[in-house]
Amino acid sequence: MTAFALFLVLFAALVHATWNIFLKKARAGRAFWWVAYVVTAVVCLPILLVVDPGSLSRITPQGWFVICLSAPIHVIYGQILQYSYKKADYSVVYPTARGTGPLMTVIAAIVVLGEVPSTLGLLGIVCILGGVIFLSLQGSSAKPGQNADVRTGLFLGTVTGAFIAAYSFCDAWAVQQQTGLTPLSFYFPSIAIRALIFAPFVLAQKGWKDEIRTLLTVPSQAKSLAIVTVGSPLAYITVLFAMTMAPLAYVAPTRETGMMLGVVLGALFLKEKMNAVRLIGVAAMTLGVVLIGYGG
Repeated sequence: MTAFALFLVLFAALVHATWNIFLKKARAGRAFWWVAYVVTAVVCLPILLVVDPGSLSRITPQGWFVICLSAPIHVIYGQILQYSYKKADYSVVYPTARGTGPLMTVIAAIVVLGEVPSTLGLLGIVCILGGVIFLSLQGSSAKPGQNADVRTGLFLGTVTGAFIAAYSFCDAWAVQQQTGLTPLSFYFPSIAIRALIFAPFVLAQKGWKDEIRTLLTVPSQAKSLAIVTVGSPLAYITVLFAMTMAPLAYVAPTRETGMMLGVVLGALFLKEKMNAVRLIGVAAMTLGVVLIGYGG
């Protein structure tokens, strides 16, 4: 992995960990993600067409297929993640989701795409995933006596991780193969399709207008919505660009340095403790990034 690709992934990890904290704090309803999708599509699709007028015409039938395949996976992922944060702690859900997701993704990248990491790269992957395990173990003990909540968080985090793996593999294929897609011409049409797919489920819900009004007028909700609306696309588009420069088997686990940042941000914003177990996890992940940087 080149130094620039590594920088992109680390930047995306910081943004990702940040918007997840604000999603957790928002505790909003179903309309939250839909509004984020609509705003992103309305603002960014016209910009894409102005900057690159022929971008959509260059997309192959396979490209449109993968866009339509990716969109519902992202919608389900967003809903499960949001539900998970309502039912369990950030310190349980986030490390579990971010740990199981790349593990599944790396296995798929190696088995299906034939990507073979170097020895240092493989050691880096192992270190990062090992660090995530340490953080997950610590997260599961964050609130002693609430075993049911911990089990719920671990289960929901694992389910979320499965959808992370699914969209990571799908989206990497989209930008790495001959589909006529760039990260931007893939992401923004996908966002528009997400909004269309999700619309009936939001509009069929009672009180959806009041929910949207709350999102737009209550300062704390509006702030969380703004950060997620900007942060989610920014983080993921950055990762898509990194995927065009480095193998998925490196990009996917390196993204999980967001766990390291998440521990720090969680301590700052959610008052979670930093102790020896978490420090071991952070150290392992940092070593993993260094190994991938040198070995990629």
